[in-house]
Amino acid sequence: MKPWAAIVVTAALLLPSVGKAKKTEDYRHTYDQVWRAAVRLIRVDQGYPIRDRDESIGYLLFDYRDDGRSYPGSVELIRIEDRGSGPVRVAIQIPAMPSYIERMLLDKLEKKLLDEYGEPSAPKKPEEPDEPKEE
Repeated sequence: MKPWAAIVVTAALLLPSVGKAKKTEDYRHTYDQVWRAAVRLIRVDQGYPIRDRDESIGYLLFDYRDDGRSYPGSVELIRIEDRGSGPVRVAIQIPAMPSYIERMLLDKLEKKLLDEYGEPSAPKKPEEPDEPKEE
């Protein structure tokens, strides 16, 4: 192996990867609770400016700030009531940053939900159909 090739391979392995995919997490809290907590987390707790938002379709565009620079980011809320894993899926994406930043924000959102709203109610169990009565 040529010396320059070893340097390139080593550098590629040591540099943090840039997140190209969004990170997602499912929450059992209500849609309204998750929306309010996400807005407060981004704007109040983190201090990131919100560029656009629409609660009815569940998106929030913001500027992630790091070392004096801004990077576009998004938070998306998806209702998944029919799934057993929880009523709301949250997807956070900051394409220019490493994926651990998105994971960090999801972890902070989870902590905020638990601190402010407590444990969510247990998921609803599917109702069993009534058995026909024998006569």
